[in-house]
Amino acid sequence: MHSLSQSRTLVLTERHPHIARLAPGDVAFLLEHQRGRLEVLPTSRRDYYRLTALGCTGILVAPTCRFVIRPKIPLANIFAMIDPLADMPSQADRIAPEKGTEALDFLAGQLARRMAERVTAGLFRAYRECREQGTVLHGRLDLPAQLREAPGRKDQLHSQYDDLSADLPCNQVVKATAEALIALPLLSTNIRAALRQALAGFEEVSSAPLSAYLWEAVEGKRLPAEYRPLLDLCRLLGDSLTLNEAAGNVPVPSFLLDLERVFEMHVTRGIVEAFAQDPDHTVAVQVMRTVHEPVAHQPDITIRPDLTIDRDDRTVWVIDAKWKRLPGNAETTDLYQVLAYGTALGATGVVLVYPGRRWSARTYQFTHTSLRLMLGTLPVGGTREACRRSVRRLARALMFFV
Repeated sequence: MHSLSQSRTLVLTERHPHIARLAPGDVAFLLEHQRGRLEVLPTSRRDYYRLTALGCTGILVAPTCRFVIRPKIPLANIFAMIDPLADMPSQADRIAPEKGTEALDFLAGQLARRMAERVTAGLFRAYRECREQGTVLHGRLDLPAQLREAPGRKDQLHSQYDDLSADLPCNQVVKATAEALIALPLLSTNIRAALRQALAGFEEVSSAPLSAYLWEAVEGKRLPAEYRPLLDLCRLLGDSLTLNEAAGNVPVPSFLLDLERVFEMHVTRGIVEAFAQDPDHTVAVQVMRTVHEPVAHQPDITIRPDLTIDRDDRTVWVIDAKWKRLPGNAETTDLYQVLAYGTALGATGVVLVYPGRRWSARTYQFTHTSLRLMLGTLPVGGTREACRRSVRRLARALMFFV
């Protein structure tokens, strides 16, 4: 059994290169399963590699060592971007770097709290069709099933009825996320206990594996708006935990938080809140759009921008958030992607948002098209209020041009 306490620990800081000696098995594991999260480059010294964590924080367990990846900004700021109203951990941001599970404990604690709130408010329920077999008819007779019964069997009746149930995908995915977290040895004891207590309110919900199929079932249903924050948190946690499936023979799971997702949530929340009182515009988040005229017998071409601001069923702004330094030369794949989105949707303008030391926004009007480009930076390393204020400034800049 792989032991966390006995593993050699390498402490990395996001985006900061680090030279370290690695065993061949660890190198093979990183190259096969962690491309895009950890850059591994050889050096002139044998068995020494240049390691750079790319846009993630947390703990990654390899065959013979573990990597603790610290964010380049204070953890408290990461937590504030996830939930600006959440109580910050009482312990100062000076936790021994060998632990590396602060983000996991914070998110799992948030999940336990939101699950308890959901139970208090009442789990979402809907009618679903149920079938049962017995000596008493419950509801209406399931005639096809009854006809399949052996001839002469009069003691068994096949019933079919509608039941108002909480055993639905939206609740199953919450329970599945909590159960997956409880199974993690990385989770602290008190947070595990809080999750177990929260799960008691989901007793009538069946357990199901946390999978893409379950998420597809959730996304195919119309749900109350108050469920969205809880489901967004489950998605963030679930995506961080799916790395475990690629761990091969490593029995101890990893937890890597995607900071681009966190930054995207931060930007999205601020813009949604800013436009909530504007009756003329709607904000669409991660909506799949078909961008061509229907063509028989041909597959659709779809795009899914991070965020759009629409007016009268027409897209005004397409917004994309990137967790990286604003390039000195704007001609990047980020620009090409958002321009393609804006052109396909017939938008008035497109926006690329990056983290930065201070607030900035500059706009460009293209020569041969009416499409406008805005490049913005939001400070993420200051106080919680300063971070929220910068998103509001971005929203006001967007309102000025609509």
